[in-house]
Amino acid sequence: MRAARPPGSGPAPAKREAEARVTGLIAALVAGFALNAAPGRASAEGIQAAQAAQANQAANSAEDCAIPPASQGRRRVDLEKARVKSVDERLELTLDDGRRLKIAGLDPPRPTPGAPELDIETGQKLGAWLSGKAVIFRPVFTAPDRWGRINAEVFAPAGEDDGSPPISVAGAALDAGLARFESGAAGRRCRAFLLAAEGAARAAALGLWGDPYYAVIAASDRASFAEKTGTSVIVEGRVARVEEDKFRTLLLFGERRGWDFSVTILQRNRKLFTAAGLDVSTLKDKTVRVRGLLDMRFGPQIEIERPDEIEAMTPGQDAAAASSRR
Repeated sequence: MRAARPPGSGPAPAKREAEARVTGLIAALVAGFALNAAPGRASAEGIQAAQAAQANQAANSAEDCAIPPASQGRRRVDLEKARVKSVDERLELTLDDGRRLKIAGLDPPRPTPGAPELDIETGQKLGAWLSGKAVIFRPVFTAPDRWGRINAEVFAPAGEDDGSPPISVAGAALDAGLARFESGAAGRRCRAFLLAAEGAARAAALGLWGDPYYAVIAASDRASFAEKTGTSVIVEGRVARVEEDKFRTLLLFGERRGWDFSVTILQRNRKLFTAAGLDVSTLKDKTVRVRGLLDMRFGPQIEIERPDEIEAMTPGQDAAAASSRR
């Protein structure tokens, strides 16, 4: 791990102020900040609210993601407990027994031109909260992934001591702008909760959302596409046309195919969208937000495989998420 920068060699004042906001939010977590059903809401009654929610965890799905899930009826939820030894720049947790946890639903930040140590600094911020803490976690899959990591929903004490009410680490990290939501099976159970936390941080320009490199790209912004090729991006725009053939469905965000931004869904994956209640053929003239790997070989495009990777937007959606802070 690189040494901390010496005093006086830090970022510009505006950037220092933004970073101070994130650091302050993490400090608030350590001092007793608790997520309630609405991600990002903090108050003097936060701890008490979390304790009350623990007595009735099954009542609200958001609460079931904000705090450790309980057994509901005959469904058994397997929770484990361990102590965190360290947090790395990928926001992965090494436990004192040597196991590694990948926090479900978190896409860790990468270095950017304006913040070449963003990943390291973010890991240090999360580590300031979690290192040495006893955490509760629920493995999402039955076996570790090919890198030996356990994908898990992780919950940590909101306060200084291990007896504080546990809260969602993914929710808190997204709410502070320390990461983006990562679509996929691991984070699917709590997708709505985590997206709301991400949206609140984005609307408030917290953490990585204060870096222009991580801005949501407008579907018409070709200049931004050129510098983001091959990276994971979030694109938002209005679907101008929907075209289908026997191999794929295309969402076209302009009239010039191969020039304007597009989204590809292979027909073999369409059933996943249908099963999730999303008929992509009805998205014409709708504003959507898509996340995935940007491919520029045949014009700017993203291929999506799962409904988790696309959101149908509503007016002021991020603003509404941010209002949950107040």
